[in-house]
Amino acid sequence: MAIAILSIVYLALTYLIFKQISFIKIFRKQRITNPGASRALSSLGIKNNFLFKQLVSKNVIQHVKGEKYFLDLENGLSFAKKRRGQFYTWTVLCLIIFFFIWNNFY
Repeated sequence: MAIAILSIVYLALTYLIFKQISFIKIFRKQRITNPGASRALSSLGIKNNFLFKQLVSKNVIQHVKGEKYFLDLENGLSFAKKRRGQFYTWTVLCLIIFFFIWNNFY
């Protein structure tokens, strides 16, 4: 049971991390990295959910007038690098907990 809960938590955290990184990749791939190139989220296939709003609040994605946004490239690369580091940290931590549970309770 504990391993199932650990797996669900790990998968949820992994999803959240890589979903935000995917938003950054969408903006980078389409070169939306300055106010002049800003676009509406609907044209990018992105929903304005809490993951996206977190990127806006951390100044990774900049809001322009109306419903247009663009990627602050420097902040975006730094944020993605930080998120990947968090992913590796969570992976190691979950593996340690998994082996601890497996060794002591199974």
